[in-house]
Formats: sequence, structure tokens, C-alpha cells
Amino acid sequence: MDKGKIVRLGLIPVIIGLVVTLIVRQVLTPAKAATGEGPQVEMVKVVVIGTKEPVPARTKIGEQHLTLKDVPKSILTGSEFAATADVVGQVSNVALEPGEVVLKSRVVPEGKGTLAYRVPQGMRAITIRIDELSGVAGNANPGDRVDLVLVLQENKPDRPFATARMIYEGVEVLAKGLAAGAEEPAGGAPGEPAKLTSLTLAMRPEHAVEVALAEQIGLIKFMLRPAENKESDKGRLQYSEQSYK
Repeated sequence: MDKGKIVRLGLIPVIIGLVVTLIVRQVLTPAKAATGEGPQVEMVKVVVIGTKEPVPARTKIGEQHLTLKDVPKSILTGSEFAATADVVGQVSNVALEPGEVVLKSRVVPEGKGTLAYRVPQGMRAITIRIDELSGVAGNANPGDRVDLVLVLQENKPDRPFATARMIYEGVEVLAKGLAAGAEEPAGGAPGEPAKLTSLTLAMRPEHAVEVALAEQIGLIKFMLRPAENKESDKGRLQYSEQSYK
């Protein structure tokens, strides 16, 4: 018999055996996984968006938006949340799709992040120029509340006089602007206050318009309120006007 033919005949059973082995392995592997045999994939719970509709950007996230889902531990990046309580109350940076795993980079704590996230609902941010005297020597900080006094001067040769009027009280400070090159003391350490150039306030839209006009026609001075006084912007006041002739 031809030697090549003998070799071919000997290889046929080997090939058939390999094919049968592969088929048996493919059949038995899922069965083992289903019965708990074989290697196990460790699963952990992460927070995902559980609504049918996307959660829009800049939305305060509530319990109703969230659910938990099991995912393989091997795919975690460290940016996921393990409990819904850690996400409730935060604000979405971007639109979050249904079923999406909530990542720390896609939400911010309420009141944190950029200035837009710190403006209360119904309010607007407006920036007003200040100096050392008008801005309580640079001691107004974000979160403090101030009263606004409008000082008007009219220097007529026959009758020079000035008027001062409290126009708004209980206005929240959102941010402060430092002069070029100025730095605040590190860690809130005591020292000379940094030189400020502006204060950004949270005001109702109609009040912000009036303040913008007042800044053009007179001098706005700030009065710092006590720390425990948390009264909000009350609107324009018609009292406390004084004239000096």
C-alpha cells in the first residue's frame, strides 16, 4: 500500500476525534456555568438610570430616576456608584440615557460645579464692581448675604446734596472677583483680605435689571449681614432714604 495513503488513513480518526472533543466541550461548558460549576464571574451592583426617558442635563436626580444593576466586577473603572443614596440630590452634567451607568464625572453635587449650577432656581447671577470701601473691605464671601445701598450725588452750585437709599437686602453672594495677581490666604488663614474687584450676586431677574441701572447712575455700597441671618432677597425697599444738604 502507498505510504501516503496509509498516513492519510491514520489522520482521519485523529481529525474526527478532535472534532468530537470540540463539540462535547461546547455543549458541556454552558451546562457547567448554569449549574455553578466551572469559573465564576464576580458580579457587583452599580447605580444606573432606571427611567424610560433620558434624564436631561442640569436636572436634580431623585430616587425615581435610579435603580441598581449587576455588572461584572472586572469591568468597573472606579467611577461608578454602589448606592443610589450617593447619587440622589446631585445634578446631571449631561443628559443621562436609560440604562446608563451613572459615573462620578457625569454628575455634580447640588450647589457645586460651575457658577450656573449654584444659581438658585428663579434667580440670575449679576456682577457688580466694588472697591475696598464699597465692598466691606473684601470680607464678603460666597454664601454670605449683603444689603445694597444706592448713593446718589448731585453737585449743583446752589444746592449740593446726596441721597442714600437701601434698595435690596438679604442678597446672596455667589462669587467674588480678585484683582489681577491677588491671592487669598491659603486655607482660610487670617490675614489681610484679598483685594476684590467685583461681587457676583443671586437676584431675581427684575431686581438684577434695576441694580444694573443703579450702578450706572450712582454708587452701590454693600453691608454685610450676620452669618446666621439667611433671609433671602426681599426686593426693593422704599424706606431709609436720607438727604444731606
